[in-house]
Amino acid sequence: MKNLNVAIPTPFHDDESLYLEGFNSIVEHLKNNGIESLLVSGSTGEQNSMSIDERLQIIDYFNKQNFQNIELMFGVSGARTRDAIKLMQALEKSVFDAILVQFPLYIQPSQKQAIAYVNELLSHTTKKVVLYNNPARTGFNLSVESLNELVSQQHSNLIGLKEEYNVKRHKNTQLPDDFIMFAGGDVDLIEKILGGCNGLSSMVGNVYPKEIKQILNDLLMKKPVDVYKINQLIDEVTHYQAVINIKEHYNSLGIKVGPCRSPIN
Repeated sequence: MKNLNVAIPTPFHDDESLYLEGFNSIVEHLKNNGIESLLVSGSTGEQNSMSIDERLQIIDYFNKQNFQNIELMFGVSGARTRDAIKLMQALEKSVFDAILVQFPLYIQPSQKQAIAYVNELLSHTTKKVVLYNNPARTGFNLSVESLNELVSQQHSNLIGLKEEYNVKRHKNTQLPDDFIMFAGGDVDLIEKILGGCNGLSSMVGNVYPKEIKQILNDLLMKKPVDVYKINQLIDEVTHYQAVINIKEHYNSLGIKVGPCRSPIN
C-alpha cells in the first residue's frame, strides 16, 4: 500500500446533489501531478454529510470508470453497524483497493464496543483496511490497548492506522513490519513524522501535490527540509476550513467540484 494518499473532495452541483462526473477531472489532475493513491469519501469528501445511498452511488460510479495506475481507498463510516456493513459489502465487489474505517460519530462507544465494531466490519471484506482514529470529530479515542488487541487477532488485512491523536503513544506497540501509521492531515506534519508516522493522508496534496509528495519523502529519508516553507503551504490550505479552500482551488483551475454542503458552503 502507498504511504501517501490524498483525500479528495466530493463534487456537488450547485443544489448540493452529487456531481459524479466531477471525480474524473480530479483523479486525472492528481495522477498527472504524481499522486498514486486517493482517498474517496473521507472527511475532505464531506463523507458524513452524505447518505448511505449517496455513498453507494459513488462506489457504483467508480466501478464503471477505467481509472488505471491509481490506488483507490474509500472511507466508511456509519452511525449504525448495519449501514457500515452495506458499504463494506459493496466495496468488497468494487474497484477500490482499500477501505478506511472511521469510528461512528457522536455515539462514543466503549473500547470493547469499538473492537466489536471493527471485527464485524472486517468479517465482510478481504480488502486492505486502515483504521481512522479522529477523537476531535468522533468523540472516541482508540486506545493503544485496543489497537494491540485488534492487530493481535490476526486480521492480516488490517494494515494501517490514520492517527489524528498523539502518535507517540504507539512507539512501544508491536505492529507488523508493513504496518503504516498515517499522519491524519498535514497540520504539524513534521512533528507527526518525527513522532513515529511513516505515512500521510493529505488534504494539502490537493493544492500542492508535487510539493507534498517531495516533503514526505524528504522527511522519511531524514533529509533537511525548509520548515518555514512547509508550514506556509500547510497554513495556506488548512486555515479556516480546508475543504472550502480545496474546492475553491479546483474550481479556479476549471475543475468543477461545486460548493460544499450547507452549513459550510
